[in-house]
Amino acid sequence: MRHATWLRLEASPFWHDLYRYYRRLPDSVRAPIRALMMPHWHLAAHVVRIAARHRVVAGPFRGMKIQLSPLSSRHLLGYILGSQELELREVISRIIDRGYGTIINVGAADGYYAVGLALRSPSTRIEAFETLGEFHPLIESSARLNGVSARIALRGMCDANALRQRLESATPPALVIMDIEGGEIDLLDPRSIPQLRHIDILVETHDAFVAQATDTLVDRFWQTHNVECYTAQTRILPDFPANFLPAFRRWFPRLAVDLMDERRPGVQRWLFLTAKCPNGGECANDTASVAPVTS
Repeated sequence: MRHATWLRLEASPFWHDLYRYYRRLPDSVRAPIRALMMPHWHLAAHVVRIAARHRVVAGPFRGMKIQLSPLSSRHLLGYILGSQELELREVISRIIDRGYGTIINVGAADGYYAVGLALRSPSTRIEAFETLGEFHPLIESSARLNGVSARIALRGMCDANALRQRLESATPPALVIMDIEGGEIDLLDPRSIPQLRHIDILVETHDAFVAQATDTLVDRFWQTHNVECYTAQTRILPDFPANFLPAFRRWFPRLAVDLMDERRPGVQRWLFLTAKCPNGGECANDTASVAPVTS
């Protein structure tokens, strides 16, 4: 479903209630309905999955084998196309180059970052937290397919105690990557987890769910971290992998762009916070360092 279509559906009580009824139907019934309602979309998504052979075809995790949830495999083709969170490519490259001892991934979902960073950072141990149990077999499968299972510890819900414990036992340097739909405001609090003052953090902020979430986190960390802010950009045709399905890109340019749509409400931002004192010592003469919003 195109994001614009979904927004129109949400705005109509009638169609939204009808959609909720549809969601209660078994998937064996919903699958043919989906195909009939949006044949071009589902055919295109199928072609992309088959042509990619369930591997990421571009970006920092190019070549990674990935198992996606049914929803992601239909509507978040950016994971396969390598366009997902394209704005962070340079940050991810820097993370890989840094060679972190431990990366704690809170909100691992399909395992795109947990498995991808384990694959690209062979000396790094990944602590992956994902509350929804249905994602665990997908992450485990992707980890096995890429030969990184031994370096990924998969866990359930992450609360402040769990994050504190994992940071205490982490091999430095450590990084937290977090995407938990607004829960970042509760977890990323250096008053309750002092270790956060000395580790790097990449967090997806959710101002659409928690008012001023981005500003709140900047206020908490600008004294102890260098702050970089990235803002999501609308996908355009050149973002589609140049050497992947060139005929599809040429003949169906609008559909190619739609397949990369990440379906985000409002303005989406990420913060990359790099600790000024990564070794836990006190820093003299700290000054504010907040990078301007970048794409």
